[in-house]
Amino acid sequence: MDKCTFKRFIFLIILCTSDAQHFYDCPSDWQVFESKCYHFVYFPTAKYENARLKCQDDGSALVSINTYAEHSFISGWLQQHDPFQRSWFTSGMPQFDGASNFVWKGDGTTIKSDSQFWLPGQPLNNTEDVVIAYKYGITGYGWTIEEASNTLSYICEINQAEAYRIVQHNRDFDYGLSVIDPNNLEKGPKFTKQPDSVVVVGQVLDGELECIASGNPTVQYSWYRIDQSSRKRVTYETDERYTITNGKLSIQSPTDELDAGEYQCEASNKYGTILSNTVTLSFGRISEFSNVRDAAVRANAYDGVAIECSKITAKPAANYQWMKGSTLGFVRPELQPYMFISANGKLYFSEVTRTDAGEYRCIAVLAGVNKHSIGTQQPPSRTSLPIELQVKDQAAKANWGPEIQNDFIAVFPLPPLRGHDVRMECFAYGSSTTPFTYTWSRKDKPIPPRTKFSDHNRVIIIEDAQLEDQGTYTCVVKRGHSASDTKSITLRLGAEPYFIAPLQDQHVDIGSPLTWRCEARANPPAVYTWYKNGQQMKSEPGSITIQGNVLSIQSLDPKKHDGMYQCGASNVHGKTYSSAQLRVLSFEPNFRRFPMLKTYDGAYNGNMTLMCKPEGAPTPVITWFKNGGQLSAGNGHYEILSNGFLFIIGLQQGDEAMYMCKAENQYGVASDSTRVNVIKGTVITVAPTPTPVVVNQTAFLYCQASHDPALDLVYVWKFNGKTLKRNSDPHISFEVSSTKIGLYIIAAQLRHAGTYECLSITPFDSDSRSAVLTVKGPPGEPVGVYVDDEYVTKNAAHIRWTVGATNGRVISYYVLQHKTEFETEWSTVLPSVYDEDTLVDTEDKRRIIYGGLSPGTAHFFRLLAANAYGLGQPSLPSAAMTTPYAPPIKPPDNVRGGGGSVGDLTLRWDPLPRYEQGGPGIGYVLYWRKLSDAGRQWRTDRVTGNVDHYVHTVGQENFYLEYQIQVQAFNNEGMGPNSSIAVIFSAADMPSLTPTNVASDTYNGTALEVSWVPVPDTRNTAKGKILGYQINYWPDEGDYWLMFIRHRGQRDTGLVIGLASDTNFWVDVQVYNSAGLGPRSEAYFMETSRLPTNSYPEEVRVFSNGGNSCRVWWRGITTTYDEALISGYRVYYWPATEDFKTGEMYDTDGLKDTQAVLEDLETDVVYALRVGGISAAGEGKKSPTLYFTLGGQVHLDTLMAENIQGFLAKGSTITSTIYLLISSLLCLFLLN
Repeated sequence: MDKCTFKRFIFLIILCTSDAQHFYDCPSDWQVFESKCYHFVYFPTAKYENARLKCQDDGSALVSINTYAEHSFISGWLQQHDPFQRSWFTSGMPQFDGASNFVWKGDGTTIKSDSQFWLPGQPLNNTEDVVIAYKYGITGYGWTIEEASNTLSYICEINQAEAYRIVQHNRDFDYGLSVIDPNNLEKGPKFTKQPDSVVVVGQVLDGELECIASGNPTVQYSWYRIDQSSRKRVTYETDERYTITNGKLSIQSPTDELDAGEYQCEASNKYGTILSNTVTLSFGRISEFSNVRDAAVRANAYDGVAIECSKITAKPAANYQWMKGSTLGFVRPELQPYMFISANGKLYFSEVTRTDAGEYRCIAVLAGVNKHSIGTQQPPSRTSLPIELQVKDQAAKANWGPEIQNDFIAVFPLPPLRGHDVRMECFAYGSSTTPFTYTWSRKDKPIPPRTKFSDHNRVIIIEDAQLEDQGTYTCVVKRGHSASDTKSITLRLGAEPYFIAPLQDQHVDIGSPLTWRCEARANPPAVYTWYKNGQQMKSEPGSITIQGNVLSIQSLDPKKHDGMYQCGASNVHGKTYSSAQLRVLSFEPNFRRFPMLKTYDGAYNGNMTLMCKPEGAPTPVITWFKNGGQLSAGNGHYEILSNGFLFIIGLQQGDEAMYMCKAENQYGVASDSTRVNVIKGTVITVAPTPTPVVVNQTAFLYCQASHDPALDLVYVWKFNGKTLKRNSDPHISFEVSSTKIGLYIIAAQLRHAGTYECLSITPFDSDSRSAVLTVKGPPGEPVGVYVDDEYVTKNAAHIRWTVGATNGRVISYYVLQHKTEFETEWSTVLPSVYDEDTLVDTEDKRRIIYGGLSPGTAHFFRLLAANAYGLGQPSLPSAAMTTPYAPPIKPPDNVRGGGGSVGDLTLRWDPLPRYEQGGPGIGYVLYWRKLSDAGRQWRTDRVTGNVDHYVHTVGQENFYLEYQIQVQAFNNEGMGPNSSIAVIFSAADMPSLTPTNVASDTYNGTALEVSWVPVPDTRNTAKGKILGYQINYWPDEGDYWLMFIRHRGQRDTGLVIGLASDTNFWVDVQVYNSAGLGPRSEAYFMETSRLPTNSYPEEVRVFSNGGNSCRVWWRGITTTYDEALISGYRVYYWPATEDFKTGEMYDTDGLKDTQAVLEDLETDVVYALRVGGISAAGEGKKSPTLYFTLGGQVHLDTLMAENIQGFLAKGSTITSTIYLLISSLLCLFLLN
């Protein structure tokens, strides 16, 4: 387990039997049936592969159903606990053995014909990527077929005897050891680099294959050559041309006859042996074109034609190019879109003319297959003899085509494989006078995001294609808007096996059982083989069972079972391996890594847990003692939890005592102690209560606790046992204010129904309460919505409909939505019309009169019904209804203005959309006057058309003055209403004054700080409103080149950044407003400093200094010629659980002062520290973070340090309670 990483605690009750076999209760959120544990995962749902991985994380697998009793248990549990009748993934999948069988991937067994529980009428097709799932039917829960890509709930399963793995899967190679350097941990080999296949081209000095594996002790390598009948080791003794250096096999002067074939690397140390994936050493070559010319290609003018490349063979593959005429006349399809060069080597013309006649040459270049490169940067190429294209005249065709050519859609390479770049081509014949447009789509799914389009969209390349990218792809070719052609192809990818659930290292108790699973995706499906230390395994009755991808060992024995294991998955495309180490552990208990805290503070009348975390194998039995006397559990006050922790309920003063935890297994005994102190307690006083909520409405669940104000309190919410995280669901909001504490469920959906639990937590105790939220549903949609033509006016209509399904409650109101022929989105115009206000003569008929229509526009309506459960789905829209023409009924919106050239008054507005114009002949009347002339006559003008602005010249002397304006719309039917009065400014003039007293100072090695006296922000001086200042700067030497940076607002300083260090610059300043820049100020000369130091202090050490202080020492640094001289050092230190920015700084007095004493440090706090040099150029690079306490420096391993820094880098906002918890755990770790 990673140090200081929070893990959920799984409570396991340990029982002992005479043969030292341990059995475990299922965790609290798992169900038990016939010695198995089942986990029903409602949420979050997952696709099949992700569900498998989630189960794998707990050492379990998706469920396998082997008996009628097991099926009855699962279906019964779902019937009782799944009110929403979800579908649930199992591990059942087709076997693809030609007999339509299914297999349980969870335990590797074939599903027997007499143990199948299908729902009636289920299609028992065993197509790929389908999974057996539980689904609710007329007979209850049974089996159905679901797509593996669907997102469902799922069921995990594990043997009860192996429930320990839910905890023990976090064991690592340091389990039971003292804290040591992880680099010194001994472990078996593991490949960090698999070998790659190599294609040798031409005569080379050496061919090389390389694998790399990690391990301690050092890994030793061997290489083998594999053929159909043997596996022979390759050594120098076999052939002097072979040399093995570490994991690299070098073959001197390789040849096709002697060396081509498959190879495999083997890595070993004292813990075992593993095999690499097999790779191929092959030899690339390209033949010569024939020295006999191909026959001429004849075509009629204005027809489509293809020229085939002369015959040539290439291994592995070839790329093609074409030339016309001389060797410089390359065909350029990107510039000549009627031509196309396919990966099949052919040159296509959508339509040929006499100008295309001539001689063409095909160029073939040796190439790799997709990502498998060839061993040369200059692959050989061949050029064919000329191939003549003869074009016969005929009458030009009118626009014809497109007709997708018979060779297309073409797919490359063949067969297309997962992990390769898959290329699909589409090309059509037809008239080239009108450009063709090519579009691609995939049936029921989007085009994969890794797809690239090229060559006028005629080519798509799916980079690193995955099995999820399979499907039916369609190419549509259009000629303008008049004609089109379509073709589709179903893309199926082959796939060499790849592991989605690889093996994980196992560190397991002696005598325990082990079930090991691997899972690989492949097409065709993979066949599995198991290996131990490089040798294929077979089942051993009573000891080892192998069923496909499942390896079971009954009782682990280190002498028999320690070693390196591999799961091999193979199909026609290749074989891959997943490797892991099995360590069978047996040692006496110890507290070296996790000693108990010396003291615990608990809240009076509250609860507390004493943690006892010894390591031992088999897992130790825990016994607790109070002041030397053994505690008995189950009395309602003291409980020994299944993980061995002691839980004290309702702390009293009498519980203050010394508590000892004794850990014992068959190899020995260990103990550790702690002191308990009792203080005040915490209790929830306002608890959540059962709450009903309507769909799409918001519920609030109260939760407020009384607690000792000296303690920090945090609230945690759980939903159906799962902790709710902030920002994980937009419907969930946490409320913690001085007047209201609880949880909002915003716009609740049916999926939000369930049990919500509130936990109030302090550093010492917690309390919890829960309640059920009930979410109810809405009515059906109204039926037969239409507009009554007898009652249509220019702005009103009668809408009628029939009542739909009420779904259990009477309809309380309706919502009317509307859109016009010019809109695509619906808008709600009547949000709530009560049902009684819609009644007409007949019981099930309803009517609404709506008067907010625009004249001269076609309108559509739809309705939603609501009852006590909320809004239902919208109805189908009504047929179009058009209102008569009339003057515009509303004024333009967003009347505004300003800007332009000096002397201009610019008026702007949002022009009326078409549905608000009321009829033809739209235009606008403009009104304006000076603000100082308010009450006087308006000046007016008018513009025609649906324009959005108007400019009037008021004269340069009227710059930047306030004006009142209005805008009014009109059409052929008359004038619309006037807008409200808006106040705007006329255009500003250019500023006339300059900033004064410009000066500059060094900010750091690449920045200057420039200062000035600002220009007064008045109309007469600024000629408008000052928007900011522009700093111009240029180097003193070399060609004159001006740069600038702008700072907004009225200010007197600004930074210039990104400058060269130790360089002379000139600067000046200009003020600017909306009209532009004012005059430039006088220039000021300045020099940037040299760079801050790029070195950091090394050998930083921290020592205890007595009292509340520590002494820090470091090795000083020197600067280079382009760095500013160091003036001293700065020590940064802060609590490790807080952000770096909250820390303290300590500056030394000079360059030679390479130590510092940090005062006023707190006890029981872990600090982080860094040191860096400072100079006139600013702060230099800082040393790596180290950690210390008042006792001195703390040596953490690299992984833990990275975890701490990664956690803090996220910028999470957490409470002081969590800070305290982190500090406590760090201290617990560090006390070792």
